[in-house]
Amino acid sequence: MIRSEQAGRKPVVILSGNLINKFLQVVITAPITSKIKNYQGNPILKPTAENELKPESELMVFHIRSITKDRLIEKIGAISNEELSTSGVTLADITTMYAHQLIVLTAFLRLFQ
Repeated sequence: MIRSEQAGRKPVVILSGNLINKFLQVVITAPITSKIKNYQGNPILKPTAENELKPESELMVFHIRSITKDRLIEKIGAISNEELSTSGVTLADITTMYAHQLIVLTAFLRLFQ
C-alpha cells in the first residue's frame, strides 16, 4: 500500500505488475476506504502489522485508475496474497475477461509477488 497525493493523501494499492511498474511512469491503483460497503468482490482488509491499517477497510477494485509515480509519497504497508488474488478476480470480472484469461492473470500476478 502506498500513500499518494491522489485523493488527499489517502492510501492506494498498486495493482499493476512489475512490467508496467518498471517501464512506465504510471502505476495502476485501487483506493482504500474505511467506509465499508461490502461490494461483491472487493477485499475487506483487516488491520495487520503488514498492512499497518488502523480501521478495517475495503479495497475499491472497481475504482481503478492510473496515477503517475510522482504522486506516490511513501510505502505504508502491503496486502496479503489472498487479498491480491481476490482483487485480480474482481478486476477480471469487471473488465469482462474470460475464465481462461483470469487463470493467466492470476498466474501473472503470482509471478510478481
